Amino acid sequence: MSKIFGFYANDVDKTWYQSSNIKYSECIDHDNDLKTLKVVFNNGTQYQYNKVDVRDYLFFKNDSSQGKALNQFIKGKGYEYEKLDNADVKSLEDELNFRLEGGMFVFYDGTKLTLKDNEDKILLEKEVELTSELFDVICDSLNAVGKELYVEGKNFKDGEA
Repeated sequence: MSKIFGFYANDVDKTWYQSSNIKYSECIDHDNDLKTLKVVFNNGTQYQYNKVDVRDYLFFKNDSSQGKALNQFIKGKGYEYEKLDNADVKSLEDELNFRLEGGMFVFYDGTKLTLKDNEDKILLEKEVELTSELFDVICDSLNAVGKELYVEGKNFKDGEA
Protein backbone atom coordinates (compact mmCIF):
# COMPACT_ATOMS: atom_id res chain seq x y z
CA MET A 1 0.00 0.00 0.00
CA SER A 2 1.34 3.40 -0.85
CA LYS A 3 -0.52 5.40 1.79
CA ILE A 4 1.92 7.24 4.09
CA PHE A 5 -0.43 9.11 6.40
CA GLY A 6 -4.08 9.96 6.50
CA PHE A 7 -6.77 11.23 8.81
CA TYR A 8 -10.40 12.26 8.79
CA ALA A 9 -11.54 15.47 10.47
CA ASN A 10 -14.20 18.10 9.88
CA ASP A 11 -15.81 16.06 7.06
CA VAL A 12 -12.54 15.92 5.09
CA ASP A 13 -10.42 12.80 4.55
CA LYS A 14 -6.79 13.83 3.88
CA THR A 15 -4.26 11.26 2.65
CA TRP A 16 -0.62 11.46 1.57
CA TYR A 17 0.89 8.76 -0.67
CA GLN A 18 4.27 7.35 -1.66
CA SER A 19 3.44 7.05 -5.35
CA SER A 20 5.21 7.67 -8.63
CA ASN A 21 2.30 9.91 -9.69
CA ILE A 22 0.11 11.02 -6.81
CA LYS A 23 1.21 13.00 -3.74
CA TYR A 24 -2.05 13.72 -1.91
CA SER A 25 -5.82 13.43 -1.97
CA GLU A 26 -8.58 15.19 -0.13
CA CYS A 27 -12.12 13.85 -0.07
CA ILE A 28 -14.90 16.12 1.16
CA ASP A 29 -17.64 14.11 2.78
CA HIS A 30 -21.15 15.30 2.03
CA ASP A 31 -23.56 13.49 4.39
CA ASN A 32 -25.84 11.11 2.49
CA ASP A 33 -24.49 12.38 -0.81
CA LEU A 34 -21.70 11.81 -3.28
CA LYS A 35 -18.19 13.02 -2.44
CA THR A 36 -15.85 15.68 -3.83
CA LEU A 37 -12.34 14.35 -4.45
CA LYS A 38 -9.26 16.51 -4.97
CA VAL A 39 -6.14 14.74 -6.25
CA VAL A 40 -2.69 16.37 -6.26
CA PHE A 41 0.03 14.92 -8.46
CA ASN A 42 3.73 14.96 -7.55
CA ASN A 43 4.35 17.91 -9.91
CA GLY A 44 1.60 20.00 -8.23
CA THR A 45 -1.07 19.53 -10.89
CA GLN A 46 -4.42 19.02 -9.22
CA TYR A 47 -7.87 17.97 -10.28
CA GLN A 48 -11.21 17.96 -8.53
CA TYR A 49 -13.64 15.13 -9.23
CA ASN A 50 -17.26 15.77 -8.37
CA LYS A 51 -20.08 13.48 -7.23
CA VAL A 52 -17.78 10.52 -6.55
CA ASP A 53 -19.31 7.39 -5.05
CA VAL A 54 -17.77 6.58 -1.66
CA ARG A 55 -16.91 3.02 -2.77
CA ASP A 56 -14.92 4.29 -5.74
CA TYR A 57 -13.09 6.75 -3.50
CA LEU A 58 -12.22 4.02 -0.99
CA PHE A 59 -11.00 1.72 -3.78
CA PHE A 60 -8.77 4.56 -5.00
CA LYS A 61 -7.50 5.52 -1.54
CA ASN A 62 -6.71 1.98 -0.38
CA ASP A 63 -5.23 0.56 -3.57
CA SER A 64 -1.53 -0.31 -3.74
CA SER A 65 -1.21 1.92 -6.84
CA GLN A 66 -3.06 5.24 -6.73
CA GLY A 67 -2.27 6.00 -10.38
CA LYS A 68 -3.85 2.78 -11.62
CA ALA A 69 -6.73 3.14 -9.17
CA LEU A 70 -7.37 6.73 -10.28
CA ASN A 71 -7.61 5.54 -13.88
CA GLN A 72 -9.85 2.59 -13.01
CA PHE A 73 -12.16 3.89 -10.29
CA ILE A 74 -12.31 7.63 -10.91
CA LYS A 75 -11.39 8.53 -14.50
CA GLY A 76 -12.71 5.23 -15.83
CA LYS A 77 -16.11 5.88 -14.28
CA GLY A 78 -16.40 9.23 -16.07
CA TYR A 79 -16.83 11.48 -13.05
CA GLU A 80 -17.18 15.16 -13.81
CA TYR A 81 -13.88 16.90 -13.14
CA GLU A 82 -12.07 20.20 -13.37
CA LYS A 83 -8.42 21.15 -13.36
CA LEU A 84 -7.52 23.43 -10.44
CA ASP A 85 -4.59 25.79 -10.01
CA ASN A 86 -1.38 23.96 -9.15
CA ALA A 87 -0.95 23.01 -5.51
CA ASP A 88 2.04 24.04 -3.42
CA VAL A 89 3.82 20.67 -3.20
CA LYS A 90 6.40 21.97 -0.73
CA SER A 91 3.62 23.07 1.61
CA LEU A 92 1.98 19.62 1.38
CA GLU A 93 5.33 17.95 2.15
CA ASP A 94 5.91 20.31 5.09
CA GLU A 95 2.44 19.55 6.47
CA LEU A 96 3.05 15.79 6.09
CA ASN A 97 6.38 15.99 7.93
CA PHE A 98 4.84 18.15 10.65
CA ARG A 99 2.00 15.67 11.13
CA LEU A 100 4.30 12.62 11.04
CA GLU A 101 6.44 14.21 13.77
CA GLY A 102 3.39 14.55 16.03
CA GLY A 103 3.08 18.31 15.69
CA MET A 104 0.30 20.27 17.33
CA PHE A 105 -1.86 23.06 15.97
CA VAL A 106 -2.44 26.07 18.22
CA PHE A 107 -5.15 28.57 17.35
CA TYR A 108 -6.46 31.60 19.18
CA ASP A 109 -9.25 33.67 17.64
CA GLY A 110 -9.47 36.36 20.31
CA THR A 111 -11.91 34.48 22.51
CA LYS A 112 -11.14 30.76 22.25
CA LEU A 113 -7.87 28.84 22.51
CA THR A 114 -7.80 25.56 20.58
CA LEU A 115 -5.09 22.88 20.59
CA LYS A 116 -5.32 20.06 18.04
CA ASP A 117 -3.12 17.01 17.55
CA ASN A 118 -1.55 15.89 14.27
CA GLU A 119 -4.86 14.33 13.18
CA ASP A 120 -6.87 17.48 13.98
CA LYS A 121 -8.42 15.96 17.10
CA ILE A 122 -9.22 18.70 19.59
CA LEU A 123 -7.11 18.28 22.71
CA LEU A 124 -8.17 21.53 24.36
CA GLU A 125 -10.78 24.13 23.55
CA LYS A 126 -11.27 26.87 26.09
CA GLU A 127 -12.90 30.28 26.10
CA VAL A 128 -10.17 32.53 27.49
CA GLU A 129 -8.86 36.05 27.20
CA LEU A 130 -5.17 35.76 26.43
CA THR A 131 -2.41 38.29 26.17
CA SER A 132 0.35 37.71 23.68
CA GLU A 133 2.74 37.04 26.57
CA LEU A 134 0.58 34.24 28.01
CA PHE A 135 0.06 32.76 24.54
CA ASP A 136 3.84 32.72 24.06
CA VAL A 137 4.27 30.95 27.42
CA ILE A 138 1.80 28.26 26.31
CA CYS A 139 3.65 27.78 23.00
CA ASP A 140 7.06 27.79 24.70
CA SER A 141 5.85 25.18 27.20
CA LEU A 142 4.65 22.87 24.43
CA ASN A 143 7.92 23.35 22.54
CA ALA A 144 9.85 22.54 25.73
CA VAL A 145 8.26 19.08 25.86
CA GLY A 146 9.19 18.42 22.23
CA LYS A 147 6.01 19.44 20.42
CA GLU A 148 6.39 21.08 17.02
CA LEU A 149 3.74 23.79 16.73
CA TYR A 150 1.78 25.31 13.90
CA VAL A 151 0.33 28.58 15.16
CA GLU A 152 -2.72 30.26 13.63
CA GLY A 153 -4.83 33.22 14.61
CA LYS A 154 -3.31 35.31 17.39
CA ASN A 155 -5.92 38.03 17.75
CA PHE A 156 -5.21 39.38 21.24
CA LYS A 157 -7.39 41.62 23.36
CA ASP A 158 -4.43 43.84 24.27
CA GLY A 159 -3.88 44.68 20.59
CA GLU A 160 -0.60 42.80 20.42
CA ALA A 161 -0.01 40.28 17.65
